[in-house]
Amino acid sequence: MCCAFLVKIYDCSAKRARQLPRFAAIWISIVYKFNRYMSGHSFPKPNVLQQICDYFLVDSRIYLEPLTPDDLERVRRGQSQSALQAQPSYLHQAVDYFERGIALTVSQSELPDGIHCFWRRSFTELETASCNLISIKTVEGVRVFKSLELLKSQRNRAEISGRSTPSSRGVVMRCPDGYALFAINPHPSRFISLTYFGNVYFSENLLSGFMVLARKEYFQRHRFSRCVLELLPQTSNCILNAARRTSRKLSMEDLPIMIKDVIETPL
Repeated sequence: MCCAFLVKIYDCSAKRARQLPRFAAIWISIVYKFNRYMSGHSFPKPNVLQQICDYFLVDSRIYLEPLTPDDLERVRRGQSQSALQAQPSYLHQAVDYFERGIALTVSQSELPDGIHCFWRRSFTELETASCNLISIKTVEGVRVFKSLELLKSQRNRAEISGRSTPSSRGVVMRCPDGYALFAINPHPSRFISLTYFGNVYFSENLLSGFMVLARKEYFQRHRFSRCVLELLPQTSNCILNAARRTSRKLSMEDLPIMIKDVIETPL
């Protein structure tokens, strides 16, 4: 790891070789330590590493990720990588196009924050279904969610985290008679989906609706499915019990009766 990091430092230094004395002057009597970094005999502490990255205008992730030609070109021009990443994304720009003042907020009393179960019929095998955990939370007044795709080895752990695998992320919005969940799947599929749930519980903690996947038509693959959102009690036992049946294909016969009846109904 240290050698790989040094290669990147050398690359950056080559791009700004004329300013290298200024860089070394930051450390005054610590030039010796910098030489040790460059020779691979030691590695900078976190605060020193941050100063190195700040000077070269790169992200500290260069320790883990290779420098691309674009990264090196930004270093040559003295442009900040973090500033580039902070530029508004495509969706940020698109939001300004919508009419302002539309009431899209969903209150906590209607759809509470927490980890819940999302049931739907399989898009590829009609005789199977899937159950995944989703995490709904409020960020700066906006209701957002992401899927928690768990690996088999993680289903029995005492802590549920969305960091295990790439997750679908989206926003929760109000509709005239329910809720809409707009999501984008992670790389490489990048599928866009829209899920609707009615605002009337057909059981104490179950909402029914349907999901539409934005993709072209494939033979024997579906793009529509009925689905159910099961609001879980926010206790570790309930969430872990739900996690043990997630991220796998389930036979329709193994589903709870109320959920099976909903998602088996043809669209």
